[in-house]
Amino acid sequence: MLDPLLRRQLAIPLAPAADLLQRCEVPAIALTILAFAASVAAMLSIGHHRYLLGLGLLVLAGLFDVLDGPLARREGEAPGGAYFEKFLSVVAAAGIPFAFALAQPDRALAAMFLLLGLVARSAADDVRFGKTEIFVAFALACIFPDWFSIVAYVVGILCFVSAGLRLAVVMAQRP
Repeated sequence: MLDPLLRRQLAIPLAPAADLLQRCEVPAIALTILAFAASVAAMLSIGHHRYLLGLGLLVLAGLFDVLDGPLARREGEAPGGAYFEKFLSVVAAAGIPFAFALAQPDRALAAMFLLLGLVARSAADDVRFGKTEIFVAFALACIFPDWFSIVAYVVGILCFVSAGLRLAVVMAQRP
């Protein structure tokens, strides 16, 4: 829901960075891989109770993620590029609750609930509850790690609701 708004707001300020990356012949796929690498580093940080470092790495991953789309459109999207980006995004999103479960094993049930919600959201291919909302939830959990369970249950429920609505729309369109 917030992803299109964020993309519009960031399009003009990030255009010079995208121009520079294009002039330097940095392929969009490199940014996709850097975003995933930053997400993995965030997982490791969160798993070791370095929540604010994890948040900083998630911000970096988000910046790479926001830049790879315009760059891919300028290059002409590579076959499989969008699929590869989505695949890595889903794995990265699933890794963050896992990292919180490693850091706080007593909250593993909340992490599993959130993971299940993220899987349902991904399976429904639902964009109404997008990356921006997931990022905000992870940021809140990094800033307030003691609130992780609350954040996880709320976001998990929102993922299930969003996926259910998407499923209802698709089923209603069937003959």
